[in-house]
Order: sequence, then structure tokens, then C-alpha cells
Amino acid sequence: MNRYLSALGLSLLVAGCSPIPYTGEKITETTTPQGLKVIQTSSRSKLPTGGLSGQESELAQMTATIDSIDKKNRVVTVKTKDERTVSIKAGPEVKNFTQLKKGDLLELDYFEAVDFEVRKPTDEEKQLAGLDVDVAAKAAEGQTPAAIIAGERVDILTVESIDNKKKLITLKAPEGYVTVKAKYPENLHMLKIGDTVVVKTSELFAVHTKQVG
Repeated sequence: MNRYLSALGLSLLVAGCSPIPYTGEKITETTTPQGLKVIQTSSRSKLPTGGLSGQESELAQMTATIDSIDKKNRVVTVKTKDERTVSIKAGPEVKNFTQLKKGDLLELDYFEAVDFEVRKPTDEEKQLAGLDVDVAAKAAEGQTPAAIIAGERVDILTVESIDNKKKLITLKAPEGYVTVKAKYPENLHMLKIGDTVVVKTSELFAVHTKQVG
């Protein structure tokens, strides 16, 4: 639960003390020496009902070259752009593992998004609350080795208290309480004690190879 609530903290909270709520989108992009490209998006909007909604997302992308393959243990060692090596174990969803060879390019994508809406949950959301739903997909036999693992989760939280001075909000979930700091404090006035917050978290991890020669 803490991972989802921490992400929610990034979503709800706002810099400054303006009475005007922040709505809009901010995008940042960075690339590390290892060749890891990270794109972060933060957006806020107002629901037709007047409630606050928003999303925090992060896309991490990296391309590396296969340096060695341990076929017995299904472990692939890749080399990044700055010559560092990382070992990755290929799960059973990678059906075409035997097609991999040294020198192939491995593309890794990881995406996580946290959406929240301050509103009452639907009956379906109540049934799914607190459950992790995982989905796996793989390349067909004979195709270039690839795999996708995705997961979704719904959490229903209740605003327990709001500290405008310290820009803190305490949320209640079935598992307990958590206090987070507002990323956009100017939006705090759109919340009140007792409000229900529906949080949806999505994750996607994709691996794809570009074979050479």
C-alpha cells in the first residue's frame, strides 16, 4: 500500500499558497550516463463534479547490448553505454530465449502511472480495491524475443486530516493511515475531511530485442 500512497502524495500536493488551484501538465526529461532515459509527467485537472484529479507518470527507457548468455540458468548479461554490465534473468514468458545471442540490442521500457480522482468509487472499484491484477504477454514462437508484464491496482482512500500550514494530508486506507506532503499545496483547498480518493496505479515492463547479423 505504501508505494501507491507515496505516489498519491506526489499527485495531490502543490508548491505555493495560491488560492487558485493548479491545473495543467508538466513534463521533464533526463538521460543518465548509463543511457537511461527518464520522462516524467505530472498533470492536474478538475472533474465535472468539481473534484480534483491528476496523474503522475514515469517512463524509463534503456538500450543495452547483450554481452553474454547463461542458457542453463536463463541469465542474460548486458552492457550499457558507459560499459557497465547488468545481469537479467529471463522468466518463462520469454519463450524465444534460445534465439538470443551476443551482440543483440536489448530495449527495456518501464512505465508507471498513478491516477487519482476525488469522488465516490463505483461498485466495480469497490470490488477491485486492494487487489493486484497482473497480466503477461509474450512474443509468438519464432518471433523476435520479447515480453510484456503489466499490472493494475485500485485503492480507495479517505481524507482523514489536512494540515495547511505544514502542507500535509493524512489518508486512511483499510490497512491503516499514511501522511504525505502535498506536491501542489495550492490544491489543498479543493479537499475536505471525509473526501474519498480513488487511486489507480498501472505498471508496464516491456523487453524487446533487436537482433544483429
